[in-house]
Amino acid sequence: MNLGSDGRRSGRRRTGTTSMRGSPATIREVALRAGVSTATVSRVLAGLGKPRPDTAAAVMAAVEELGYRPSGIARSLRMRRTRTFGLIVTDIQNPFFPELVQTADDVARAMGYSILLGSAAYDEQRAMHYLALMADRRVDGLIIASSQISAESSRWLADSPIPVVIINAEPGDLPVTVITSDNEGGSRMAVEHLVSLGHRRIACVSGHETFSAGPPRMAGFRAGCLAAGIDPDEMPIYQGNGQVDGGERAARQLLADRAGVTAVACYNDMTAIGVLRAFRAGGLHVPQDISVVGCDDIAAASWVAPALTTTAQQKAEMGRMAVEHLAAILDEPDLPPEVIHLPMLLRIRESTGPAKAGSDR
Repeated sequence: MNLGSDGRRSGRRRTGTTSMRGSPATIREVALRAGVSTATVSRVLAGLGKPRPDTAAAVMAAVEELGYRPSGIARSLRMRRTRTFGLIVTDIQNPFFPELVQTADDVARAMGYSILLGSAAYDEQRAMHYLALMADRRVDGLIIASSQISAESSRWLADSPIPVVIINAEPGDLPVTVITSDNEGGSRMAVEHLVSLGHRRIACVSGHETFSAGPPRMAGFRAGCLAAGIDPDEMPIYQGNGQVDGGERAARQLLADRAGVTAVACYNDMTAIGVLRAFRAGGLHVPQDISVVGCDDIAAASWVAPALTTTAQQKAEMGRMAVEHLAAILDEPDLPPEVIHLPMLLRIRESTGPAKAGSDR
C-alpha cells in the first residue's frame, strides 16, 4: 500500500500489468510476491534448471496475479547465444592443464567464442560456485577438466541447464560427452616398455584414491605384468597422491623396504618427479640403478634430469575436441552424448634403461 497525495493510504490495487504505482509490474515485485529471489524468477521464466515444484508454482502464481510480462528485449537476450564457453579446471597450478586450456581458448576464438576460466583449486565449494556462476552468466556450454567429479558436482551436472563436456575424468552414468585417455592402455604400454628392457621386478606408485583414472591405470599395470608372465600380486604397490610430495614419500618407503625393485611405474609425471628426487637423495642413479616411467607428458617431464620417460595424454587434442563438441551440440541439441578414449603415446627419454644383469633373480 502507498500513501496518496493527501497523505492518506491509497486503496488502489494492482490489476493487469499495473503495479501499485500505476506502472507495469516489475520482476522485483514478482519476486516479493512469490517470496523468492529475482534470479529464481528469471530461471523459472527462462526454463533453466529444475526448480522445486512449489517454487515454480509460486512464481507463476505471482506472474498471473500481477499480470507480469517480461520485456521483449530481455526475452530476446535470454534466447540469444552469448558466444561464450565456460571452462572449469581442477587446479590451474597443475601443469597438466595449461596446454589443454590454451588449445581450447585458441580453437574457441577461431570459432567466434570466448572462454571464461575458473579454477576449483581442489575445493568442492569453489567448484560449485563456478558451476553456478557459469550458468548465471549464461555461457552457451561448459567444459569440466578434472581428475575427479564429486557426488555434489555430479548431481548438478545431471540436471545442467547448459551442454556439458567433461575432460580427463570418467563420471559414470552422467548423460554428457566425456573425452579422456585410454588410461588402461597407456599404463600397460609403460609396463611393456620396462619389460622390453629386461625389468621383472616393477613397483607401482598409484595416485590419489579418488582419481577416476586410478582404477584403469592399475588395471593396465596388472595386465602388462600378466602379459609378461609376471604375477602382479607379487609386485610392490605404493600409495601416492598425484603430487611430487606423494611420489617422494612412496620412493622413500620403497628404499626402506629393500624390495629388489629395478623399475617404477608412476601414476603421473608429478609422482615420477617426486620419485626421482627421493632416489637422488638416497644415492641411486636413474636409470643405471633403477628406471622410472611417468604418465601425462607435462612440460616439466622433458626438463628434469634425467628427462622423464612417460606415456603422453593428448592434452591439446582434448581441448580442441571439447570446444568442437560443444559447438556441435549447440547446432544439434539432440546429439547423443559419447565417451571418447584417446590413445596414449610412449615418450622414451633418459629415465629408463636396461635392467642390471642378474636383476631378475
